[in-house]
Amino acid sequence: MISRRALLATGAVTAGVTGALVVADLTHRLDDVAKVLGVEPHPEPDPRDDRLIIRVAKAQGALLATVKATDAAHSSLNLDSFVTISRAHLRAVGRAPSSPSSEVKPPPADAATAVRSLETAYSAESRSRAGDARRAVSPDLARVLASMSAGLAQCARSVGALA
Repeated sequence: MISRRALLATGAVTAGVTGALVVADLTHRLDDVAKVLGVEPHPEPDPRDDRLIIRVAKAQGALLATVKATDAAHSSLNLDSFVTISRAHLRAVGRAPSSPSSEVKPPPADAATAVRSLETAYSAESRSRAGDARRAVSPDLARVLASMSAGLAQCARSVGALA
């Protein structure tokens, strides 16, 4: 049977360690404590960033589907490089390009109108990514989204030049 002294000592040590861990967590030093103990902590993404990434991935997937639909309807525009860029943007937020969404509106029948529509879509997504970059908690995600915004703005300009 365990003695009263051993029980009290075990309880005191447990309370002390628990208190130290709580203080380390509250002072944002838990990762430092883990490193001292030889454990390599890994950063947990902020839940707000997770929701942002999901929303960005959906928007980029819809843009990719729009570009693909426009490319299929107007093959003379040669939008392959824009399809490649849109796929890269999806991979940048950790999502694999999926099959085209059935919710994509068919592009306009007139090529010039289709180009203007695609230019508008790229411009709108560029503005959205810039806003997303400002809302991101992680500096790394903010950089990715800001770069994506700049790339989308360049795509809008390049697509507009096709008209």
